[in-house]
Amino acid sequence: MRFKFFAQNQKWSRQLLDPLSCAVFGVQRDSLTTPYFRFCDLTSMSSSQREVNAACPNPKGKQLDASVPTHHIKNTGAFGPRFQNPWDTYEERSLIHVWKWHREKRKSGIPMEPHLLGNSHPTEEDFCRAFPLNPVDWGALEAPPADGVQAVWVGHATVLVQMGGLTFITDPVFSQRCAPVQFAGPSRVVAPALTCTEPQMPPLDFVLLSHNHYDHLDTRSVRTLNNQYGKALTWYVPLGLRCAWFVSEGVAGNVVEMDWWQSVEHTNAGSGKSVTITMVPAQHWSARGILDRFRTLWGGYVVAASPQPTAAARPGQEAEAGKVANGKETQKEAAAGTAAIDDGETAARIPAAATPLRFYFAGDTGYCPVFKEIGARLGPIDLAAIPIGAYEPRWFMKPQHTNPEEGLQIALDVRAAVSIGIHTATWSLTDEPLDEPPARLQAAVQERGLPESSFVTLQHGEMAVVRGGRLENQPKTLPVKVF
Repeated sequence: MRFKFFAQNQKWSRQLLDPLSCAVFGVQRDSLTTPYFRFCDLTSMSSSQREVNAACPNPKGKQLDASVPTHHIKNTGAFGPRFQNPWDTYEERSLIHVWKWHREKRKSGIPMEPHLLGNSHPTEEDFCRAFPLNPVDWGALEAPPADGVQAVWVGHATVLVQMGGLTFITDPVFSQRCAPVQFAGPSRVVAPALTCTEPQMPPLDFVLLSHNHYDHLDTRSVRTLNNQYGKALTWYVPLGLRCAWFVSEGVAGNVVEMDWWQSVEHTNAGSGKSVTITMVPAQHWSARGILDRFRTLWGGYVVAASPQPTAAARPGQEAEAGKVANGKETQKEAAAGTAAIDDGETAARIPAAATPLRFYFAGDTGYCPVFKEIGARLGPIDLAAIPIGAYEPRWFMKPQHTNPEEGLQIALDVRAAVSIGIHTATWSLTDEPLDEPPARLQAAVQERGLPESSFVTLQHGEMAVVRGGRLENQPKTLPVKVF
């Protein structure tokens, strides 16, 4: 009876435990065992696709790789981890490390509040000058390019993207604070560029969610979008998150859980236009309450738009291009670690204009070897959104957050033509000055001898338009130029 009461009040219990988020650290590698797959939670890699569809709550998913995933953990209990980072580049952090971090911060005199380069106690006006909030170009959103990708940086990891005739958003967080409550926790220094409630807002087709940390999954924002769209809006989330969180919020029928390297096709029922969404690995972790560390998955996404056949295409080329876009002929090659259209004979049969548009959302991650694999399987990328902030002190943050130089390396690894920096200039989550990441990124791009437009940090509300592998417009960027 007590268990039944607890289960029926899962939402209440989660709200009670949420404020203790990130209080538990230190799942040791020697406690991990062989992979295990829970019924209705994880796709059985040894089953046929028909068996998978019958058992899995996400029947649209297609697994690219038939091997047993090393990021799954055998755990049939109600507590303890279910997922892990399978690379040697990841190291655990314990409460002792947290204590050491804050002790060193106090000793070094680093401000506890948000600060800027050369300004330990900035005013609101200082933040406004450092991070201008630009009005959204609603006219451009109303008429997106058919042959390109355009994206508006809303703030932090929230990006509004249009491609292939569809509109979607990443990690929507519109609240003032990224915390369990709105009276404490990190507070925005820049308001969100939009909240998806504006009358000019183009309808959303789906949401991409990278993981469950508060600066990426926000209760108020989810409720706002769910109230506005209901089941018309699809949520693509990592494994475990549907049952662990969304069900308690009354959002279930339109939530699709995904595993690394799993693909789904999303089609707009009205226009018939579609994109292929593939969840890809990232080096991070998950936790929202005191008992759920590593119990839900984390990751990024690659979205590929169906190709647009050109007038010069010969009969049959459109069909060939469509097969490539849907991944039906290239998943075997991708699983082997090769690019989807690396084969010269196949590429020769497909006109250049028919190559799918690709957008990559890295989510939240530390640097690891998997990004080269993402580039090989799913690249090249037209536009990538890559985290560049929340990285100091380096000894503590390196396994989970990339710095600007590592973010640039990710862009090169995934073969991104154009990238925008995210996870920066919004909340002060770590020790570095808030305006340092864009400046370091700009310096790193110059040092590598790359075009300045190949990797930029947009000002809040600004838009990047990418066509033919080039940044077509000239958006306002960070750091702000002083004349």
